[in-house]
Amino acid sequence: MKNVILQTGIFFLLALGQTSMAQTNCDELKKENESLKKALQITTPVKTITSSKIDFNFIKCEGNAKEQTVEITLTLVDHDANRSFQFYRTKAIDIEANEYETSDVKVGSETSGNTIYTDTPIKAVIKFTKVLPSIKMLKLIPLSYFNGAPGNSVEIEFRDIAIVWK
Repeated sequence: MKNVILQTGIFFLLALGQTSMAQTNCDELKKENESLKKALQITTPVKTITSSKIDFNFIKCEGNAKEQTVEITLTLVDHDANRSFQFYRTKAIDIEANEYETSDVKVGSETSGNTIYTDTPIKAVIKFTKVLPSIKMLKLIPLSYFNGAPGNSVEIEFRDIAIVWK
């Protein structure tokens, strides 16, 4: 009888340990799922324009009220062979007809240009200065980039982009 009670006790302890381990694994999976969901939200484009076999995915437009700056974030995806990419001219015009110059352009870790690789997204961030927090929308963001040789530039346009102020 003692043997049966001891075996039953051991069985319950093992079962309890497995349940606890399963719960821990489940919690870890939930955390991983949340992390992946956030990553998808970060890279989900609001608008996409395709030009010269490059997808320009507009991700976000954020304003910093304290610094009076606005940053737009894009991902570039090249559907052609690896190539050198460089923005030529970038600017923005708000709904009050004010035009803003670019203060900083990054393509990946480089300034204004970088190599873009076949079917591999790379982040581009363009920063505009002297934008007042009262501006809620950019009416037009024309972006020019070199397509092949310098002097051969192409322009794309994003329109009616809301600014999310932080």
